Amino acid sequence: MEFKSYSSLSEALIASKKFPFNPRKRKVNVLNSVGYYSYEDILSPDDFPRYSKSAVDGYAIQSRNTISSSRINPSFFRVVGESSPEKDFEGIVKEGEAVKIYTGGKLPEGTDSVVMMEDTEILLDNVRIFVPVRKFQNVSLKGEDIERGYVLVRKGKRITPPHIVAFLEVGIKNIEVYDFRIGIISTGNEIVNGKVINSTQPLLKEYLKWNGFEADSLGTVGDDEDEIRKKIEQENNDIFIITGGTGPSDRDVLSNFLENNATKIFHGLKIRPARTSGLFIYGNKPIFVFSGLPVAALIAVENIFLPIISQWTGIELNKKNYVEGQLSRSIVNTLGFRSFVRVKIDWSNNPPRIIPIRVTGSGVIYSIIDADGILEVDENNEGFQEGDTVKVHLLRW
Repeated sequence: MEFKSYSSLSEALIASKKFPFNPRKRKVNVLNSVGYYSYEDILSPDDFPRYSKSAVDGYAIQSRNTISSSRINPSFFRVVGESSPEKDFEGIVKEGEAVKIYTGGKLPEGTDSVVMMEDTEILLDNVRIFVPVRKFQNVSLKGEDIERGYVLVRKGKRITPPHIVAFLEVGIKNIEVYDFRIGIISTGNEIVNGKVINSTQPLLKEYLKWNGFEADSLGTVGDDEDEIRKKIEQENNDIFIITGGTGPSDRDVLSNFLENNATKIFHGLKIRPARTSGLFIYGNKPIFVFSGLPVAALIAVENIFLPIISQWTGIELNKKNYVEGQLSRSIVNTLGFRSFVRVKIDWSNNPPRIIPIRVTGSGVIYSIIDADGILEVDENNEGFQEGDTVKVHLLRW
């Protein structure tokens, strides 16, 4: 079996849209929700604050009665009660009256501002106020932080720790999140017999976990079609990533098995590394096939797998951050192929100096450990010259 033709990365992403992947959802307690992706728009069912409250310790008053207040001309108010987070003041505050109030206490009816304790002096049942205050000064107004109906999290967005505060403050206890499991299988007799260490499988599992996806390490199988078939069919994961044996030669058993038994969406891409990447549908389940070499597999998951999952589910991936700099030496690209060049960035220069590490070398670990970013060279570009200004995608790993 040989690749009769290669698809571009954009063609592969377009072709993958045809598969109707329908992810499940499940309910989780908001205290355990960080890292998951929201299955729906989550709207606030209430205002926060639920009522107008004091932002300081002081006295709740009517602001219009403090216009000319100063140290030599203080305003006088009669203290008629207290308001605290534990107990509200009951009643209506009248002209010339004040309520002692603590931070978080409900603003009493009839008042519109709070003067801080340090700007007052108490004399028996009266309080002297030495400064003018504006309407709503030192007051957290009802709904000023979060209004009822405000979208706390959009569908497809990842839940972060600050979201927990918002959920709890407005009374949300449970939310629905995406629920699908990714199974990772490694193939190759050399891995099964221990001649080659299987480092790619744990790499991909942890990378997916880091990006908010649940992935299972499903072990290894040899270069045998029956073993591959049995392994796929006995596991109940929703999506599979299978590494190794993805090339076009007769020895690439995985490729031959899927080409003959599954529906091909694409196989063989005009990219370097990860040229032998593919997507097949077997038993109505998507199977992504990637090189067993760690760098190629990581590039493939970042630039093929995650964008396709985003297309299928609506999950919003983190936006890539870019920096521009000057290339330290020339890069030659094979016309027709998109290259992902690993680079280091020398930030001591202005603009930053972009230092290529590797274009090829899918198994060269240092090229990804030492890399600060990825420079994409478009398939229509023969490369860059030393000193060219280039845009680099800053790595998240």
